[in-house]
Amino acid sequence: MKTKIFFLFFLIFSTNINAQNIEGRVLEFSSDDLIKPIIGANVYWENSTIGTVTDKNGFYSIQEAPSFPATLLVSFIGYEVSDMQLIDDEYIFYMSPNLELDKVDIIGKKKSSNISTISTLNLETLDNKELEKAACCNLSESFETNGTVDVSYNDAISGTKQIKMLGLDGIYTQITQENMPLIRGLSSSFGLSFTPGPYIESIQIIKGAGSVLNGFESFTGQINLEYFNPDSPEYFYYNLFGTAEGKLENNLRLTKRNGKWKSNLFLHHSYHDVEIDNNNDFFLDMPHTNQVNLLNRWKYETEDIAAQFYVRGIFENRVGGTLDDAPFNYDVEIENKLIEFSSKTGIIMPDKKGKSIGLQTSFRIHEMDAQYGDKLFEGIQKSMFLNLVGQTFFVENTDKLFYGTSFYADNYTNRLDKLNLSNAEIIPAWYSMNLFDEKREDIIPGVFSEYTYFYDKIFTLVVGLRADYYNSTEKLYTSPRFSLKYNPSESTAMRFSGGRALRVSNFISDNISLLASNREILIANNLTPEIAWNYGVNLTHCFYLNNREGTFNIDFYRTDFENRIVVDIEDQGILTFTNLSDIPNYSSFANTIQFDFSYELFNRFDVKLSYKINDSKTSYLGGPTYDFSSLLETPLLPKDRALINLAYSNRDTDWLFDATCNYIGKSRIPMHELITTQYSDPFALINCQLTHKLNDFDFYCGAENIFDYKQENPILSFDNPESSSFDASLIWGPVMGRRIYFGVRYKLSN
Repeated sequence: MKTKIFFLFFLIFSTNINAQNIEGRVLEFSSDDLIKPIIGANVYWENSTIGTVTDKNGFYSIQEAPSFPATLLVSFIGYEVSDMQLIDDEYIFYMSPNLELDKVDIIGKKKSSNISTISTLNLETLDNKELEKAACCNLSESFETNGTVDVSYNDAISGTKQIKMLGLDGIYTQITQENMPLIRGLSSSFGLSFTPGPYIESIQIIKGAGSVLNGFESFTGQINLEYFNPDSPEYFYYNLFGTAEGKLENNLRLTKRNGKWKSNLFLHHSYHDVEIDNNNDFFLDMPHTNQVNLLNRWKYETEDIAAQFYVRGIFENRVGGTLDDAPFNYDVEIENKLIEFSSKTGIIMPDKKGKSIGLQTSFRIHEMDAQYGDKLFEGIQKSMFLNLVGQTFFVENTDKLFYGTSFYADNYTNRLDKLNLSNAEIIPAWYSMNLFDEKREDIIPGVFSEYTYFYDKIFTLVVGLRADYYNSTEKLYTSPRFSLKYNPSESTAMRFSGGRALRVSNFISDNISLLASNREILIANNLTPEIAWNYGVNLTHCFYLNNREGTFNIDFYRTDFENRIVVDIEDQGILTFTNLSDIPNYSSFANTIQFDFSYELFNRFDVKLSYKINDSKTSYLGGPTYDFSSLLETPLLPKDRALINLAYSNRDTDWLFDATCNYIGKSRIPMHELITTQYSDPFALINCQLTHKLNDFDFYCGAENIFDYKQENPILSFDNPESSSFDASLIWGPVMGRRIYFGVRYKLSN
């Protein structure tokens, strides 16, 4: 007899950060209370060709449904499903012989953005439907509808953007691609523009101390990208995007399947070559850009082995600065070249229940040449990353252990020079960076282990420890971390987390936007790795009101630095880098509290609200003479932020409307003779988009910054770029005003 059970999933992707597939087991629960795997059970989505069978241990892995709502079916001749459990993000089906059961229907819908009550970590997932609510050109523009990640301009010249999370710069957030390093080193300033939005299937945002499996660099959390998988039903995708300012983007995604081999090819080209100077300061508001971006992904699967390989190549050129006919001259040109090979290989040990081993590798060469006026920066980074991870169960579905070893190797060649060198006085204990040439090799081997304990569906504890050796300091650094989740009910999760993180700064490339000024650069001797502790508490509650789903979330996180590379721009005309630990009575911390609320107000009309308060302060020397220190608010960081997002679709879901209002609170401005106020004014930005779906086409248009808000005089002393007061790096608001855009997507699916 063939029978089936129906389930409709609400949070289908938020449960597994390491894959986009639904995973679990099908087990026999016999009359003698023995639990055995069912081999060859069918697991498939109703009314689709997407399905799989269980292996010799009863395990299955099935890709997501092509659309939702959806029904997952499990069948095996002579058996019927008697129960289903969600254990450690896996859907476990229990089957018994010859049971007379009626089918079970659970009704709901998939959300494009959700905060999980299942994951032990504080995990928020944004899928591609959420990313399509705004003009998602690249990763830096993927958080327009999200309250956790703040986005702002780096400077008024390069056109690049930066993110902030939990009151700290984006360099303190670990950004990964499918849990492998993505943005670090030379890519820290421009890497957000290297990942086009159409490449991304989902983004997972983890707040607080992350898993030790993914590295030692997670201070405030992790942003992990999942690219479109070769298993995706879409085999052809094309997106054309354009703006009224003359920027054009082309995105192409192709999928090929041939037996055990599957492949994705991603192609991206963006181009802008129109002079725009809306504020009449003779500087380009938007640089000329030309980026060619290619990613080829291969996947190989058998019953016991799963392997993926990635090859990526990027070329980007940015040209900004003064107009061709400007009465003065200040040139900006930035060129990035990057090539990368990475892989993931996993081996299942069928004779050892619950055991597997995986290897991650990444090899990268990144070259960057940048000119900001008379400053020239040349950088080359050669990187290698290896991560070997094993998994085993002590007690199946109760105790789980991860263990492994990692190896980071970065070879840097950094040179900062001036077109016209001047004889600068060397200050004791410091050296002038009018001319600087650095060759550095960072080698960091490490070992780690992480233990997970589950108690029923109520309590989960994760305890992890890393030990990493850094060759430059010849020291061993430990990174203990823990996460605890308590579920008083299925709809409520309480989380507690804490952990230590380590980061080796490449301080010039981390802060390259500060070269857009005439500051003298001073660097303290013997800069050491950055170390910090992060602690957090979270409450997430899902509820139903009037048969509609809603979510309430509240977070509090604190980051305390043991050491930090303090970037001091408090003295006009001077930029200093020094160890926090070298400052008397030093302190550096960041506190963030955030409230989130989402609810389907009425049919097909979703409302999302978010409010965040930042309290971030750091000690500064007050100058290179070590005569005093002071604790100041982090400059250019908004004290608070609020977000309102509205999303509506008609009954046929072929017309979609999205609107987002971001309120950005005041931020402290460093002292400058041309700035008379200590704090910036708060402001609001409103974006909206209209999408029409017609057969295989999506037509969309929208506007960003509808009311055309711009920071007044973003370039200080713009009419005298050679003066000591020239500065284009003190940015707290938009440089560009209103942006009108349009686009079309064409998709073909199996």
